Amino acid sequence: MGFLRGNRNQVKPDYTGLQIQTSVSTLPIPIVWGQGKVGGNVIWYTDFIATPLHASGGGGGKGGGSQISGYNYNVNVAMALCEGPVNLLTVYKDQSLYLYQWLGLTFYNGSTPQGVWAGFEAVSTSQLLAYQGTAFVAALYYNLGDSGSLGNHNFEVQGILAGTGVNGIDADPAQVINDFLTNGQYGVAGLNGATFPSAMINGATLFGSGGDSSLQTYCKALGICFSPVLTSQEQASSILTRWLQICNCAAVWSGGMLSFVPYGDSSIGSGSSSTITAQFTIPTPIPPNSTSEPQIPAQVPVSSPAQFASDGGVKYASTGAALTFLPGVTIPTAAGTYGCVNGTYYFAPPDEGLAVIVTYTVQTVTSFVPNLTPAYAIGDNNFVDERGNKDPLQVERVDIFSLPTIQRIEVSSRSNRYSPVPVEARDQAMIEQFGPRVGPVIQAHEICDEFTIGPLVAQTLLQRELYVRAKFTFKLSWEFCLLDPMDIVTLTDANLGLSNYPVRIISIDEDDKGLLTVVAEELVTGVSSPAYNPSAGAGSALPSFGAPAWGVNTPLVFEPPTTITGGVPQLWLGASGQYGQTMQWGGAYVWLSVDGVNFSQIATLDAPLRQGFLTAPLPSASGWDSTDTLAVSLTESGGTLTGTSQAAAQAGGTLSLIDGELVAYQNAALTGANAYSLTGLQRGMGGTNAAAHGTGAPFARLDSAVFQYTLPQNLIGRTLYVKFQSFNAFGGGVQSLANCTAYTFAATGTSDPIAAQLLSGAPLDLGAVNASPTLSDDFGVLGGGVASIIDLGVITLSDPIATQLLSGSAVDLGPVTGAATVFDDFGQITIVVTQTVNLGTAP
Repeated sequence: MGFLRGNRNQVKPDYTGLQIQTSVSTLPIPIVWGQGKVGGNVIWYTDFIATPLHASGGGGGKGGGSQISGYNYNVNVAMALCEGPVNLLTVYKDQSLYLYQWLGLTFYNGSTPQGVWAGFEAVSTSQLLAYQGTAFVAALYYNLGDSGSLGNHNFEVQGILAGTGVNGIDADPAQVINDFLTNGQYGVAGLNGATFPSAMINGATLFGSGGDSSLQTYCKALGICFSPVLTSQEQASSILTRWLQICNCAAVWSGGMLSFVPYGDSSIGSGSSSTITAQFTIPTPIPPNSTSEPQIPAQVPVSSPAQFASDGGVKYASTGAALTFLPGVTIPTAAGTYGCVNGTYYFAPPDEGLAVIVTYTVQTVTSFVPNLTPAYAIGDNNFVDERGNKDPLQVERVDIFSLPTIQRIEVSSRSNRYSPVPVEARDQAMIEQFGPRVGPVIQAHEICDEFTIGPLVAQTLLQRELYVRAKFTFKLSWEFCLLDPMDIVTLTDANLGLSNYPVRIISIDEDDKGLLTVVAEELVTGVSSPAYNPSAGAGSALPSFGAPAWGVNTPLVFEPPTTITGGVPQLWLGASGQYGQTMQWGGAYVWLSVDGVNFSQIATLDAPLRQGFLTAPLPSASGWDSTDTLAVSLTESGGTLTGTSQAAAQAGGTLSLIDGELVAYQNAALTGANAYSLTGLQRGMGGTNAAAHGTGAPFARLDSAVFQYTLPQNLIGRTLYVKFQSFNAFGGGVQSLANCTAYTFAATGTSDPIAAQLLSGAPLDLGAVNASPTLSDDFGVLGGGVASIIDLGVITLSDPIATQLLSGSAVDLGPVTGAATVFDDFGQITIVVTQTVNLGTAP
């Protein structure tokens, strides 16, 4: 296929050494609980290879010399991920999403024991490391493309305890805390370097099965779960404090054991429901690993199956138009339809990337019962007064004007590739009364759900800060040594007007006299059990530059009459994406072949063809048709049409193709979504047949989106194979050429030299017949109306031979006096001769 390519200059390699992302040997191995994202750390890199790419030189397909057109780079590489065992979901390479198999990577999940990767054995027997307990990916001859750079790799993994959280995706905080403290591989070190003893954890306060006051039950009833990812060195106490703040809980040493007590102050009943309306962006699913695997539909999980109660409808955020619900497990394929199964919404490919508003109802899966029983009723007789002239019960109340009325936390957005996004909680009543004041942003990257869990945590933090403002400080004797922080007591003080006022103890300090200094906060019921207040989130998702491109609708492959191409044989080509104008179709590479096996690129289409079909029959007509209406739908391409003047239409300003007829239109009236009624028609342009067309006939608007390919003479009369290889709006996600449909076309080349001479109007001399014809050909029976007529001119009667022929009398040309020196070969007869021409009897 060298005749389809031009010459290229020799290219030198751009890269001869290491150009990769940072590789650091002193980083701690990350730990992932739940489902999160980690970066790959290069632990092995060897055998950088630059392979020259050759292109055919010369022209005309005559075997010109081979030249280097560029270089492709490969390398052997391994990247460590995190502590195992984990499951690898998605690879974020630069700005694109892939399955690791698509990139040619091998994944080891970090189990113990773990075998040695065969690639290490193939390269060197001195590097046989199994990396037990560490998940990693590796590849031999990893393809770097023409850049020579490894690029930026991040990996979405299902880590430890993934799916144990209430939403079925993240991890259960209680189990994470227990694993963080006691795991023998990476747990918190206790005395003598050993892990934190499990016996020193009060399991009854950490774990529960419902109807209790444990941390696990509180998180499950409230709907809190998270996915911590530890990637850097940090004090264990700092990590645990942050996690407990997210969970609205406190850790207390009591009786030589570590207890966990939630701040929850109201009972939460099992089965209580809440209706949520939230905005989501429909994601683009990752393509399957092979063409034999089905494409997973775009899905938006809103809750776990246990939490989900019912669907309340979906509508587009931009227009408010409702989508149609498909019952059962039907996978939606048409725009404006959706399905919902057990808390996960499914959407059709045309709606990917769009923002929708989803209304649904969730219910609590368990019941939480806080322990609000007072441990002691403390009155004036119990306070220890050391100052004499001061009340033994000191009260401090925070100035309301110093407190925030808006609280923001920074979470990781799973729907936006775990990018940090702010989530905001507001108290509108306080804002209207005391004004808007924004508190310091709290980092909570462990939260990966910015729609429901993020707002819930932010609201809880805001309410505690706004409404728990009074603190009480008092001293007690050693008789109250059984009190612990987080215990509930009641206070009675006549001077302050307190009578059995409930408070929660925050801290207890013992001085050198054995007296206990107690600090308590007021117990405001309902503050730590906020109602659902979901957020709309960012409203859009980061596009994937590597999102797989959609295939094309039936493309335009049309050989126009040479009356409109200046006598030059051409092939007109155009295409549009299967689901209209989306980010997953930006154009197509056009490939041509004469054997259906070896293809060469001849064009790049970077605009969609405005194509569709007729929605009503169009009768035959000729010339200017002001009566009939051409009804078309461009839904498949998402195209639009506009009208023009009558003069422009008659000149072909809106040239279009219906079947094989070229038409133009003056007026375009919109009748529906991408549907038009076209009137003022110029029929049969370019000498094409102005025939009748039925409903469903293909329609295409012939504009600048159509590529006009000049047919080389050596392709005329041959069967051609054309493929359209789609790419997305960013130029990535290119289809495999092997998976693209080959469209066949027989090029007639109506603009061969003889036809061009005839069309020019100049006389054509075919020469004298100097030998008796020995071959004849049958051109078949005329099967249609003659649309074009070629005028061969007038035979003048001044020619004696022509005059004799026209008279009907025999003509004696005389005997042949010499052997023929000039002859013409009209080609081989390929069919049975059914008709002959009687040239008369030789004398």
